[in-house]
Amino acid sequence: MTKRAQLDPATRYATDVVARRIVAARLVILACQRHLNDLRDAERKGLIWKPLEAQEAIDFFATCLTLPEETDTDEDEEVDADVTPEAGTPFVLTNFQAFIVGSLFGWFAIHVSKKTGALRERQRFRIAFFQGGKGCGKTPLGAGILIFMLVRRGVRGAQLFCAGAMKEQALIPFADCLKMVHASPDLTALITETGNNLAVKETGSFIRPISSDSRSQSGKRVQGAVIEELHEHPNRGLVGKMRAGIKGRPNALLFLPTNTGFNRESVCFEYYDHSCQILEGTLVNESWFAFVCHLDACDRCHAAGKRQPSDDCPDCDDWKVEGPHWLKANPNLGVSIPWQYLRDEVQVAVAMPSERNTVRRLNFCQWTQQVDVWIPLEQWAACAGPVSSASLVGRECYVGIDLSDKIDLSSVVLVFPRPIEREVPRPDDAPALDRAIDVLPYFWMPHNTLVRRSQEDNVPYVEWEKAGHITSTPGDIIDHDAIVDFIISQVSKQYRVRHIGFDQAGATAAVTRLRRHFGDDLVTEIPQSFRHLSEPSKTVEALIVSRNVAHTGNPVMHMCMGNMAKEENHWREIRPIKIGQRKRIDGGVALVDGVAAMLVTAFEPSSVYMTRGVRSLGD
Repeated sequence: MTKRAQLDPATRYATDVVARRIVAARLVILACQRHLNDLRDAERKGLIWKPLEAQEAIDFFATCLTLPEETDTDEDEEVDADVTPEAGTPFVLTNFQAFIVGSLFGWFAIHVSKKTGALRERQRFRIAFFQGGKGCGKTPLGAGILIFMLVRRGVRGAQLFCAGAMKEQALIPFADCLKMVHASPDLTALITETGNNLAVKETGSFIRPISSDSRSQSGKRVQGAVIEELHEHPNRGLVGKMRAGIKGRPNALLFLPTNTGFNRESVCFEYYDHSCQILEGTLVNESWFAFVCHLDACDRCHAAGKRQPSDDCPDCDDWKVEGPHWLKANPNLGVSIPWQYLRDEVQVAVAMPSERNTVRRLNFCQWTQQVDVWIPLEQWAACAGPVSSASLVGRECYVGIDLSDKIDLSSVVLVFPRPIEREVPRPDDAPALDRAIDVLPYFWMPHNTLVRRSQEDNVPYVEWEKAGHITSTPGDIIDHDAIVDFIISQVSKQYRVRHIGFDQAGATAAVTRLRRHFGDDLVTEIPQSFRHLSEPSKTVEALIVSRNVAHTGNPVMHMCMGNMAKEENHWREIRPIKIGQRKRIDGGVALVDGVAAMLVTAFEPSSVYMTRGVRSLGD
């Protein structure tokens, strides 16, 4: 047996990574070098490495746990059966997972008791930050760690939590805990399930979900917690409560698996930066474990202070080009995540620029900016065509309405469906498209607001009013009645209105009049939530990218489209948001609302003469 083969799994992985026998990111190499340095300096630093303890934790996964269905992938996502372990098979840790688990439960630190002055051993790491690409098994790993702490550590009254920014998020790792317990007769006999609670009655220990939106977060005596998707947490509230809860608890552990985000003022970025500094040696924190996966900047860019690849540098790792470097951000690539899945994600992101930041964050662990424009303006401008109010008379029409509360821009966008012309590239979770659209936008602003808003926003509203691109209403406050009159007296007389979608906020009286005229069934509220806006938002994007949209080139609409970013939640649902506080996006929101109204109605292609007009025999 070779000397390398005699090493425990954690040390063997560290040795192979440092020797470059395993492809790994720079910060992962530093994490492995830290382990090897600590083995060398353990006595001086008051540390103890116990390989048998590490092996016990690693073996627990394979002998007591089975793999749940993969929780990091989408439900409809196809997987490669040749490389993806099936649910219900033994949870055999891959080499990097064994390094993480072995490190967390194999390292101990010597400390002096404040009461007696005696030397005591306790588990070294109390915080474990793990950044990895989507699908690398972060959630099942966290669930397995909690179950191990519940049944094998012998701590009485251990309070263990699956923590998330929202209740639904906290239930994701808890669901994996349930599946693992249900799949094991031994665990089922030991653990009692009551609602959202897994308990060992003999020790008084339990695992429960907890979230930022729950009423009670304080007063927890936390022995362990998996804080799911740290990049989704709006503030450090729940994380701070969990950290406060481990105070005075020996062998307590907080495990923080996460993707990257875009908010560099967030608790996730704070923990990421702290982890980087520990691995780089600029900070010392012996109780903090860090395993940070990412793509690498080249040596020159790294020397210039860049932790991430530069988009304009040919020597940095390129997420768009397949190669072994993809493993740096996705250490389970080819195991829990198929290569083809990543190829497909990259292909979509290259074709659809608005998907790029999502793929870079979730799949390649790159911190991006939130303020990137959602729809590139050159793509919107390319859709300008021979569209006018006169050319669309008699056509089937859907109306999207975004009314300002008092003094800002209001918009009505008319959406006219027609047969689709071009193939539409779209992500797998986007809706199937069965129609193209023509778009007519209209805008209003209070007359007394135009000049002030022009100066404050640095936007030529006054010139746009003179050119007929925007209509002013008398006074200081927007006249909703004038907008409703326009829809009733002009839109409904020129076009066949099939459905109206609106945002209820500040528009109660206007909605009442519209429903009185068109009927309740024809006027629908479109709540500005992820659930209601995601499908129409993705439809709008796909139509624009494929140039299945034609619009008038209205400069106000152009401004609104250029001011829109997209917000995305954990389930990859999206909705439009402003790129800045003073940026107006009313036309873009009204377009999404109009498409939402259109999508609830089945498409019935009308005669070709309704869309192209009558041609003579000489045409």
